[in-house]
Amino acid sequence: MAEIDKTDSSQILGLGKTPAQWVEIMAERGIEISERTLRERANETGAFYRLGRTMLITPAQIDTIFEGGQSCRSKSTKGVGFTGRRAGSSTTAGVSQAHTGEALRHLQKQAHGTG
Repeated sequence: MAEIDKTDSSQILGLGKTPAQWVEIMAERGIEISERTLRERANETGAFYRLGRTMLITPAQIDTIFEGGQSCRSKSTKGVGFTGRRAGSSTTAGVSQAHTGEALRHLQKQAHGTG
């Protein structure tokens, strides 16, 4: 019986490469970038997969990383860190139904001119 390559069924394992591998590929094409810079850009854009300490980046995510470098950076947000899940927030609470209902009643009163 033929042996099955399980990486064929996973796009992440089949297409994903480590930052070091991407740096080598880019160097072959005349693109000079350090592994550290690539990791930082991946973290900034959220375009990577991580399992433990291993970072894998797919070709589509490399495109996202390059596209992320094209955006205009506002000076007013320079130095401001990420918030939420990417920054490690452990908040998992959903939207409170009590607060949602209260906000809806408030908006309805304002719309009817009674609030």
